[in-house]
Amino acid sequence: MKTSETATVCGRCQDDVAHARCRVCGRTGMSSVLCLGRVPLANEFVPPELAPSPSHPLHLLHCDDCALAQLARSLSPEELFVEYAYFSSAAAPVLEHGRRLRAFVGQELAPESGGLVVEIGSNDGYLLRSYAADGYQVLGVDPARNVTPQARANGVRTLDAFFSRELAAEMRRSYGPACLIHANNVIAHTPDVVDVLSGLQLMLVDGGGAAVIEVPYLKHLVERGLFDTIYHEHVFYYSFTALYRLLKAAGLTAVHVTQTAFHGGSLRIVARAHPQAVSPSVEQLLREEAEACMTDISYYADFAAKVEDFLAATRKELHALAAAGYSLAGIGAPAKAAIMMSATDAPLKYISDTTPYKQGKCLPGTSVPVVAPDLLSTSPPDYCVIFPWNYADAIIEANGDYLRGGGSFIKPIDFRLEYITARHP
Repeated sequence: MKTSETATVCGRCQDDVAHARCRVCGRTGMSSVLCLGRVPLANEFVPPELAPSPSHPLHLLHCDDCALAQLARSLSPEELFVEYAYFSSAAAPVLEHGRRLRAFVGQELAPESGGLVVEIGSNDGYLLRSYAADGYQVLGVDPARNVTPQARANGVRTLDAFFSRELAAEMRRSYGPACLIHANNVIAHTPDVVDVLSGLQLMLVDGGGAAVIEVPYLKHLVERGLFDTIYHEHVFYYSFTALYRLLKAAGLTAVHVTQTAFHGGSLRIVARAHPQAVSPSVEQLLREEAEACMTDISYYADFAAKVEDFLAATRKELHALAAAGYSLAGIGAPAKAAIMMSATDAPLKYISDTTPYKQGKCLPGTSVPVVAPDLLSTSPPDYCVIFPWNYADAIIEANGDYLRGGGSFIKPIDFRLEYITARHP
């Protein structure tokens, strides 16, 4: 790990800094933000006989020309997304977020009744189901062929494909223009982001229609130490300024922006091809980012050092608990768990998770088994690490018996470990 100004880097990192090319503007000689070394693919769950799964270089860079934070090296989308371990409907907080997003659209955008609503990266159709129930035409697009059958079983028409401008043209010819497009936590995944955003522009109703885009916010990644949201699937890490410029390049205008607490802090952006008005929220956030120097490499000045210090302390603390005879396990096996475990090698007995697809397999890059949630009751550890810290409140509420039985949760967030125990009157 390194900051661009202070730390010494390995030969591979030096090569990344010297030769990696910005995916948007083509610049070479980008600046290093954080190197995590070799890390497993965060959703590559394999059976015990094939564990551990292989690792690949993971290095975050900053383009000094277009201000885009991005991975130095990435794998092909086909390798990452055609089979996928994430099912949106398995997480209650995702469903609740979907309900809130749906309410936002109804109150603020009021899409044409009965019009076509499209979602890019629609997963198992959790969001589009509510639109279908309200009489809208719906169309999902997702490349995960093990997930999309569930969407269709739920009544959501879904294409097994990677979205692009070329596909958007075919969709428009076959299904007509869209009055509303959702792109939730998918713009970070797309190497050719301008092509994808151009496809959104092409799909919108002429003279109207809106795209609602949600992305994890770079500000929270840096300020809260959310290094475990850096993984191979996330090619880009967005400031609003950088995404605003990309939208412009694709023929779209950001007309409204707000921040949400989802995924530790996200941006929700409404973009239109033919805007009549732009909310003051747009200029305000652009100004705030300029004042914070978010488009400059200096913004990351001590980020890598703080991550490294946190990981060293976490590794020491968890291993000390195990050495003292305490048992440790984890709850939740999202991508964050693979990144954290790769960095700390925490001595866990198991990780419980609600997703059947992951159960019976091993956490990527380890031999730690992923098990059903009931093991937290039948074989409770002394300490249980909450890897999906963004869902910690719901996890703690659902597992009160574990706490009352004397167990303790550990939440890794904000550059520290927070211990949660039962509160006694």
